[in-house]
Amino acid sequence: MKETLTILHTNDLHGHYDLASRQSAFIKKRKQELLSQNHNVIVVDGGDHMDMSMNECLATNGYTHLDMVSATGYDAMSVGNNELLRLPKEKIRQLSLDSKVPWLLLNLAEADGSQIGGTLKSLILDAGKLLKIGLFGATDLFEDLYEVKHGFKNRDTVREIRNEVAHLKNEGAHLIVFLSHLGLEADRKLATELSGLVDVIVGAHTHNVLPKPDVVSDVIIVQAGCYGQYVGELTITVDLDTKKVTGHDGRLTEVSLEDEQDPELEEVLKNGRLQAEQFLSEVLTASAGDISHEQLVKMTADSLKEYWNTDIGIMYGGGFTGGLSRGKITKRDVLDVCKSMHTPIIMELTGKQIAGLIKETYLEDVTNKRVYGGGFRPHGIPIGKLQFSGLSWTGEGEEVSDIRVNGEEIDLTKTYKIGTGTPLLYEEVCGYPSVVGNKLIELGENIMVKDVLMNYMKKQYATAKTTV
Repeated sequence: MKETLTILHTNDLHGHYDLASRQSAFIKKRKQELLSQNHNVIVVDGGDHMDMSMNECLATNGYTHLDMVSATGYDAMSVGNNELLRLPKEKIRQLSLDSKVPWLLLNLAEADGSQIGGTLKSLILDAGKLLKIGLFGATDLFEDLYEVKHGFKNRDTVREIRNEVAHLKNEGAHLIVFLSHLGLEADRKLATELSGLVDVIVGAHTHNVLPKPDVVSDVIIVQAGCYGQYVGELTITVDLDTKKVTGHDGRLTEVSLEDEQDPELEEVLKNGRLQAEQFLSEVLTASAGDISHEQLVKMTADSLKEYWNTDIGIMYGGGFTGGLSRGKITKRDVLDVCKSMHTPIIMELTGKQIAGLIKETYLEDVTNKRVYGGGFRPHGIPIGKLQFSGLSWTGEGEEVSDIRVNGEEIDLTKTYKIGTGTPLLYEEVCGYPSVVGNKLIELGENIMVKDVLMNYMKKQYATAKTTV
């Protein structure tokens, strides 16, 4: 006996709310059309639905997104790095517990090996009278990043998949669907290992637009771009007796701002925007003059040095898109020019490396490097010049001399502690060659670089008012 199933799938919304409303309207309409034709339908998401660079997400600690996925009618979602990396571990636990839509995650656990909050390794969905669909999810572990940042524990992805597929099939699943936040190339590689175990990989993370499904070693791979621009539709025929896929057809439907909106989702967003307005209106400081982009980057370097009590603070120009206007400065003002999401860190560099960074910040082929991913918003912004706190020197470029650290002559062989953001850990991200060989000392918890800056502004403002 054969059954058909249509999977409506999305991924990597990243808080693009205007298209999310249109995407949701299409999903609801298409689902009803299919159900009226007696089709079996499920709706799933590949993760990174949230994005803490979006004010509504930030102001509501992600809860707007829980309401969004519930309002759209998703059956399950994978957990992306924006759900895992941009939130404190306590909030990850609570959001996953409070979500009406299951968060599927099998390759990351609490330190004791238990599931994180309300996440599930897998689940079985019943479609129609007979069809049972086994779903599980996994995410890009970024090596040991979550272990360092949150104290979580990595699980071996392939081993966990094999174990969970065996469990799902033992529970009667006819079809196995993997909600993957690993990226397209990782999915293709895994497909060769999982042939005969997994039928479908609904992909995410790398924002690939696949107009038609990829098939690798009999595993069907789909992915629907990003930012709410597409809804994927994959229709599968399953032989219930052999538990084999006997046919499939897939496509993407493009979503535009001209499409109809979902009134239910619009109401959710309205409430999120009201909360965001209250959050963003807080006054942080006041300035008698305009604060240029360069001055703002330097101020952030000062704030990082003070926050960590390090020898030096460093900030890269690409963390900001502009400066600030004179007068009262609110959270909105800062967040409008700082959408990037970077964690503050302490790293160690030698005096020789620091001297190299000073010289490199005068090189246009370094400072003009465009950065993608790594928490930068917008994607493609130039990394920009570095600004330093606690450092002084004379000359420019190769003529730099008399470098001093807090007034003392730099020791090229000495190791110094640096307060900065995560991009400077990786030469392939920031493009500054002299960071190669650095050592990470501490990773900030529950805070981002822009939070450090805003707290610094508030502290300076409060001090200034009390001394007047």
